[in-house]
Amino acid sequence: MTPTINSEPKASWMSPRVIFGLLVVAFGLAMLLDNLDVLNALDLLRFWPVGLLLVGVAYMVQADGRSERIFGGILTAVGVVFVLEIFFGIEVHIWRWWPLAVVAFGALVVAKAFLPEEPASKVQVGVVFGGSSQPGVGSAARAGSQDPTYTELAIFSGIERRVASPAFKRADLTAIMGGIEFDLRQATTDHGEAVIDVFVTWGGIEITVPPDWAVSNKITAIMGGVEDQSAGTQMSQNRLIIKGVVLMGGVTIKT
Repeated sequence: MTPTINSEPKASWMSPRVIFGLLVVAFGLAMLLDNLDVLNALDLLRFWPVGLLLVGVAYMVQADGRSERIFGGILTAVGVVFVLEIFFGIEVHIWRWWPLAVVAFGALVVAKAFLPEEPASKVQVGVVFGGSSQPGVGSAARAGSQDPTYTELAIFSGIERRVASPAFKRADLTAIMGGIEFDLRQATTDHGEAVIDVFVTWGGIEITVPPDWAVSNKITAIMGGVEDQSAGTQMSQNRLIIKGVVLMGGVTIKT
């Protein structure tokens, strides 16, 4: 029996899309009133960091994936810095503090080293720095991995992952100035649905799905692009939800 795909939930007032749309409306009204000599739009536009802060908080509140929480945290931090400068006259000089991002990343790597390891049958983790990871020549590598959950992180590098899980559930794919090729042509979903969360910055991710998979694209692209070349329809037996954030990068979905 073909599974029934649930309708999308209605957006709340705290969703990033709603807040961004309201900010665009406010901008248009400010420009209109400026043209009518009712007010000076520049007096209002100087408070633009408040909008950035609101969008960042909305991403953090409404996020149901790691990539959206990370992106929301970045927007919130930048918005707070500019708000402090505008409202309180505190010169933070944000570009002086960029090494903190390196410190935070290193702390995250150390913290993960002390976390209890998941059983191999549950999670497949791949982290590559400045190199490449690709299937070997053995029959097991050609057959693909059987794990249902994956976490892939490529920094200045490339990762190739072939999945042949009979019950694929989820994958978290992060590409920072690197690339990931994620092949699902030998896999099937768990109960007809699976989720991939992507976060791309100056990099690219290529996801290959079987022809009988319907793809639901929920990725937010900022100065980047998402190309869906998959052949599945809404009547397909399997559904793959792809969400996350693409910042100055690209994601390609193909069959």
